[in-house]
Amino acid sequence: MPFTIQWVDNCLGAEEVVGLQTPVGQLVLTIRQDVIIKTDWEASDCLGTPGKHELNQYWQNTDNCINIKLLKQGSLYRNQVWTALCQIPFGETMTYSVLANKLGSSARAVGNACRDNPYALIIPCHRVVSVSGMGGYCGQTEGGLMDIKYKLLEFEASHKK
Repeated sequence: MPFTIQWVDNCLGAEEVVGLQTPVGQLVLTIRQDVIIKTDWEASDCLGTPGKHELNQYWQNTDNCINIKLLKQGSLYRNQVWTALCQIPFGETMTYSVLANKLGSSARAVGNACRDNPYALIIPCHRVVSVSGMGGYCGQTEGGLMDIKYKLLEFEASHKK
């Protein structure tokens, strides 16, 4: 996995919004101090000039391990799902039901935790698919976010070692 996550229980200070242009679309990072508190895919390029951030390294060299700090959020169960998502190898996918079986849970509960993931790209919920297709991404099953899911999986498959 290209990210080493340090979970931070709380952080103070002003929020900074940074746009990061990626090969699959604009990723918007909300940061307090040096802690990422949220990521979102931008539907349009309305943020202007993208900011520079260590996540740029993700696209340059997929072997590099990127150290980042994330604000710990969500329930114990969601954190278990998000931790399991980070164990899915770069360039591979897993079905909701297989992941659910590993956690002793249900596919629907795993899907809900994926939908509530506050860290798109970093917590790789895009690597989870349905037994009958792509499933969803960031709460959507069609449209621009699904295009991003396809592009992320294509990027990872083409850069898999």
